[in-house]
Amino acid sequence: MKFFILISFLTTSFLLAHTPDGRVQTRTSGKSGSNGDFSHNWSTSRPDSHAPIGVMGDHTHGAGEFMLSYRYMFMRMEQNYNGDHSIADSSFAGPPPAPFRVAPTDMEMRMHMLGAMYAPTDRLTLMGMCNLVDLSMNHRNLANGMQFKTESSGMGDSSLTALYHFWDGQGRIQQERAHLGLGILLPTAEVDKQDVIPGPGTTRLPYPMQLGAGSWGISPSLTYLAQIPDWSWGGQLSARIYLANNDEGYHLGNSWKATAWAGRRLNEWLSLSARLTGSTWGNISGRDANLLPLPVPTADPKRRGGSRLDGSLGLNLQIPGTGARIGLEVGAPLWQDLDGPQLGSEWWTILGSQFAF
Repeated sequence: MKFFILISFLTTSFLLAHTPDGRVQTRTSGKSGSNGDFSHNWSTSRPDSHAPIGVMGDHTHGAGEFMLSYRYMFMRMEQNYNGDHSIADSSFAGPPPAPFRVAPTDMEMRMHMLGAMYAPTDRLTLMGMCNLVDLSMNHRNLANGMQFKTESSGMGDSSLTALYHFWDGQGRIQQERAHLGLGILLPTAEVDKQDVIPGPGTTRLPYPMQLGAGSWGISPSLTYLAQIPDWSWGGQLSARIYLANNDEGYHLGNSWKATAWAGRRLNEWLSLSARLTGSTWGNISGRDANLLPLPVPTADPKRRGGSRLDGSLGLNLQIPGTGARIGLEVGAPLWQDLDGPQLGSEWWTILGSQFAF
């Protein structure tokens, strides 16, 4: 998969170098508020006027505009890592004196993300998001050869966010803008999921099989966007900072993310994008007292932190004459360093639709 991503980056670079016929005409987005027009000639009708579909809170709206969105995300995790290299399951799991008897072998996450945005003014856009999560993880007991699977599903974390459009820039050929975001993380995720595990029977599942943080927190962000007639680019800095333990007595480690992308308009309704994302996150603080000391690394709160660099390719489709968009993005880690043993990411994809009115 990593080889595929690298080859695709080279292919995309060739495609991005091809200039389509004609130049897009920009138009003012939204309406002028009482504090003046903050949009200048920024074009919202271009397919690349939004970031790749995997970037959340990437744009603002004009006064009085609404947008509804749906995203489906799939992520697959394989191979256990300790630091920046994969390790054999037998190196940490097996009969005593091995520290663990059970090794996770792979995991899949499916997430349905529902969102809504509304702009009461040209400066301010309000956004809400909620998630439905479906998780599954396969395990192997290296002490006796038994294999088993655990599953969980239900409501994930939610958020309410304010995006403040504070700056516009206008150069000789480029249009630029930037906005700040501040989100409230709502403790809606279920973090007491159970399943049947050989031996203990029905019991509390380890941390990565819970459906989110389940904690109050904040999510600040800073986003920059730019466009010229056939190109666009941007970047975003964001964080998730948890303020208190959840109902089970712990909270996830804070996370920090930096992402940058470039998009190429192929025609009036289709664009391609390439994106790099660096992220780092801490270990769990506290411990779930209802989680048995299972002989598997996923039950250890000090083996959940790490850092990762992802590369991804995407496309945006603007349906002509409507406020509807479709986006697709596929990515894979180019590098990861995990507090292991911990399953590493293998690849992920996001497919989404947006409708503004």
